[in-house]
Amino acid sequence: MLAGVTVAIGTAASAQADVDGKDQAFLTTLRQAGVTYMNPERAVAAGKSVCDLVDGGMTGAEIVKNLQEKNPGFEGDGAAKFAAIAAQAYCPQALTAQDAGAASKSDNS
Repeated sequence: MLAGVTVAIGTAASAQADVDGKDQAFLTTLRQAGVTYMNPERAVAAGKSVCDLVDGGMTGAEIVKNLQEKNPGFEGDGAAKFAAIAAQAYCPQALTAQDAGAASKSDNS
């Protein structure tokens, strides 16, 4: 299991806004999962960017790879944890849509 991961979250866009309630819940969930960060605003921006990647048609594996490439500090399953927590916090409908798509594919097998 992952004891702790410290990540310098990097994103193309820099978030300068104050952290709101939803963002604070996201950051708390990251910490509880053992995913730590240096800059809360950047972590929030990276979390929200996960939804943009989903909206752009990226698969879960592609999103994890993207996060790992932009944030080499992710070790083990840290990027996957981050992506899952971000999607749950900021775009839970994407999880439902992805689950529905996976279910329909398995139904057609």
